Amino acid sequence: MLPETTPCQDAVVAHSVTRPHRGVSAADRTAARRARLLVAGREQIADGGIAGASIDAVCRRAELTKRYFYESFDGLDALLAALFDEAVSALGEALGEALAAAPPEFELRVRTAVRTVLSTLSADRGWSRLWAEAQAHPTLRARRHAALDGFVAALSAELTAPDTGRQDPATTLLVLVAGVTELVERRLQDDLDIGDDALVDQLVLIGVAACAPLRPGAGPRGQAG
Repeated sequence: MLPETTPCQDAVVAHSVTRPHRGVSAADRTAARRARLLVAGREQIADGGIAGASIDAVCRRAELTKRYFYESFDGLDALLAALFDEAVSALGEALGEALAAAPPEFELRVRTAVRTVLSTLSADRGWSRLWAEAQAHPTLRARRHAALDGFVAALSAELTAPDTGRQDPATTLLVLVAGVTELVERRLQDDLDIGDDALVDQLVLIGVAACAPLRPGAGPRGQAG
């Protein structure tokens, strides 16, 4: 970083000018360091959960000093929030792409959604542990609730009933989304004595049955009658 000087009346004012380093701009170097910290944070949480994550541990894993940590994050909570938002974004994108390519039959779309949640969370142990432990974390709890609400809003388009009587679509979907993610979390932690395919089958049966009153004309297995 080299100073440039310009006259300002009788004084000289110094301006910092950031030069590219080996052809890489300062902004790109900062972004690369931030990405390394995010990867290190996910790996640290995958190994020890949120309780095992600290600024020192993440910096050691990323092979960066604390100076560079604070260049991108105000503190550990800011890193955890960024990681959680990253996980939610990846899950939302995966669900959107999967449902866009899924057949129109409701049961098949439910199956697609459930399997996508399972495969996306199981693909990254750091994300799955972060999601599972977010409920007990003061900073992440509100983000988790907002994420569930967002998934409910996105999935509400799958229900076409304008008047469902006493059963509220948003409440039904919230119960289903929260229940699916809870069971998927426990499956990923080997806390359920059930295989992936059997778990998906059970969740699809429950989801289709719960949503049947919200879909006029739906048959017993969620097909239009």
